[in-house]
Amino acid sequence: MRRRNRLGSRFFIGVAVVIVLCVLSALYSGVTGNPSPVTRIVSFVTTPVQRVATGISNFFSHGLSYFTDFDALQAENEELKRQIREMEQTVRDAELALEENAQLRQQAGQPERMRELTTINAEVIARNPGDWATTLTLDKGSNHGVELGDLVTTVDGMAGYVSELYSNTCEITTVIDVEMQCGALITRTRETAIAEGDYDLMADGNLRLSYLTEDTSVVIGDTVETSGRGGVFPKGVMIGTVESVLPESNGISYYAVIRPFVDVDTISSVSIVTDYTDTTE
Repeated sequence: MRRRNRLGSRFFIGVAVVIVLCVLSALYSGVTGNPSPVTRIVSFVTTPVQRVATGISNFFSHGLSYFTDFDALQAENEELKRQIREMEQTVRDAELALEENAQLRQQAGQPERMRELTTINAEVIARNPGDWATTLTLDKGSNHGVELGDLVTTVDGMAGYVSELYSNTCEITTVIDVEMQCGALITRTRETAIAEGDYDLMADGNLRLSYLTEDTSVVIGDTVETSGRGGVFPKGVMIGTVESVLPESNGISYYAVIRPFVDVDTISSVSIVTDYTDTTE
């Protein structure tokens, strides 16, 4: 019984001491504006414990982050593998189609399709954007074998054609310029039309595909390429993608808005087609 009384007395004494220390600490901090000795002692004692706790928390946090990132990378890796498998299948299908096409042409007694391009590389040295025209100046001219009307391309597709020629430079009318016009072919349906620059579309970096028939089957996403008709440009050079199909003002025919594959505002290197052999009719 006495032992319990002694323990109770010690407990209340301890609580009283803690309260007194807290009060004194608060008064000291309020008067001096600095942490009290008690606060420093408590901080000194608890700091190592806090560091250990923080270290453990960071360890588990990084661990969870590692597993989360690993799962995301694994999912991304699987998606890339799937895309590679699809592209490989597309390549195999294309190879089979080419082989079948070659066999059919041989059986029909038609010559093998061939297209050879002779090109020279050129750099864009000036841009001449305007309200009515969008042209580029290149660092190659007649001294390098360039001629008026030569097609200018990049790895992505048609950039324009040579419209002004000098000895060491040339100016090209870009694919979106209002003066640009060429025979075009819709890759999927093989419909023919005319790709041409349009003043209203030029500001958005687009051009139009004109003279589509009323029963056209062109849809958004179709790709458009040069048709090769007229012998001005080689056939099969990509121009752009159909973004919309709209009726002409006469209500009889349709036209499509094309987003070109080549961004004429950013290209810096091009190829000028100085000669070509095309038997891909």
